[in-house]
Amino acid sequence: MAISIVSGTLSNLVGNTPNAPTFGTDTSGNSVASFAPNGDNNADGVVVFSGLPTDPRGGWEVGFIQTEWVETNWGNYRGQFDHDGGIFLQRGRAPARAQQACRDTQSPVGTFFTKVMSPTEHKTLAAAAGVFPNQISVSVTARDGPGDIYQLFEVNSKTNKVNYLQAVQLEFLFCTVLTVRNPVGVFFHQAHFYWNLRWQYQFQPKRFPPTNAIGDWTITPVAGGNGGTMGHAIAGPPSDRRFTGVLTSPQTVSCNDLATASTNAVETVGNACRRESLRWASVDVRI
Repeated sequence: MAISIVSGTLSNLVGNTPNAPTFGTDTSGNSVASFAPNGDNNADGVVVFSGLPTDPRGGWEVGFIQTEWVETNWGNYRGQFDHDGGIFLQRGRAPARAQQACRDTQSPVGTFFTKVMSPTEHKTLAAAAGVFPNQISVSVTARDGPGDIYQLFEVNSKTNKVNYLQAVQLEFLFCTVLTVRNPVGVFFHQAHFYWNLRWQYQFQPKRFPPTNAIGDWTITPVAGGNGGTMGHAIAGPPSDRRFTGVLTSPQTVSCNDLATASTNAVETVGNACRRESLRWASVDVRI
């Protein structure tokens, strides 16, 4: 008798919500607005295997694969006066972000599981014999809370004036899949759920030049633009074609790689996703 999967289920799904932005400095000393959730989400997965005590079980793996299938990520800046110009940074579209759907892993891009080194998120069956059915509980507990940062001050190369953060919108949409991989590398997706986090805020200095003290700014949440949603557990594999292609296919970049590349791109004068203007300008945030 060969090892078989009896069932795989998800439970205890708890989402996270966005905190209001905070101000501080990044590792390079730049003044930044930071967007972070109030904690990490939670989902517990249980996979039950069946077989004989003598069946070889070494190499069977249980864990999570996560895809980010949509991201909105932009920031807008304005100078103190109209003739000081404006800057629009579009991190969520090409060429800054090469693609939307991606596999979200902190491991090398060639891996699949979210955190293969974490004993609470990824487990491999021991080769030793034992009593079946063997139940392995793999849980995600306080493990993922996406966020981002934007600089408070950007120099407009067209006017040589400092432009100040005026608006930010962030939307991170994910699908997380409880999955099993057998010793020869075949995946068996057991269950999945969708979740998201969203921020949208407007910023206005109370005086010029402002510092990165939060008291120097008026910070206004946009109605309906902030929140977090945790979906319910859905049995079986996901079927949405917008992201199923990145679940287990070879990938050259991870979600983290895309985020780093897009942040660097919009800080490069001349990049198409860094749109500088001589005066305050209306922008189409969809492109």
